[in-house]
Amino acid sequence: TFEEANLPETLNRNISKAGYVKLTPVQKYSIPIVLAKRDLMACAQTGSGKTAAFLLPILAHMMRDGVAPHSLDLQEPEAIIVAPTRELINQIFLDARKFAYGTCIKPVVVYGGTQTFHSLRQIYQGCNILCATPGRLIDIIKREKIGLTKLRYLVLDEADRMLDMGFGPDMKVLVNSPGMPSKEDRQTLMFSATFPERIQSLAKEFLKSDYLFVVVGQVGGACSDVEQIIIPVGQHGKKDKLVEILQG
Repeated sequence: TFEEANLPETLNRNISKAGYVKLTPVQKYSIPIVLAKRDLMACAQTGSGKTAAFLLPILAHMMRDGVAPHSLDLQEPEAIIVAPTRELINQIFLDARKFAYGTCIKPVVVYGGTQTFHSLRQIYQGCNILCATPGRLIDIIKREKIGLTKLRYLVLDEADRMLDMGFGPDMKVLVNSPGMPSKEDRQTLMFSATFPERIQSLAKEFLKSDYLFVVVGQVGGACSDVEQIIIPVGQHGKKDKLVEILQG
């Protein structure tokens, strides 16, 4: 259970409010590894609960250790979480905000398709956990709008999809950016639904040599709890059908 996971009381309260009762397998194995400050490469299916598997131990560390003070001129996040799409990164941000409720930890989300000044305004209001898509993150770093020297946690979610979408060079730019702590001086967590050779080589490049490797379920498969249904709908009837499903 979450109560047995050795998490702070405030965090346990927020977990309970969010309706989480029982650890999923990926959470059961990943949370102790992250709490022990080890690097992790986890292969987990879509829908397996991996977001909480990295958010909860990172938030637990921040709640116990406190967050570093920031100047108004330059925000220096302690955690950066990177995911390939705005939909996924926004969901991670919403979960981070939910779990950090009632604490001084401020998550912020930035992604492409919005004006840069809007992203910067969000960051300037305070940023301990930065959730970002690769392109917008690199843009903000190159503009020197955030500092990386206080970074303690780097999370790459759906790393295989990021490579498939051509973000491999951006990830390399990220870890070689000025001020970015070396892999020996930060904790890096990678999550991927598959584990092809290029993900293995990325893991060697980004993670400490003693990183732990966790596989949960069938690599590349969908979670058994996710039911996939195909509904034939005419070209102009999709919106009405969606509304009908949501209201039902």
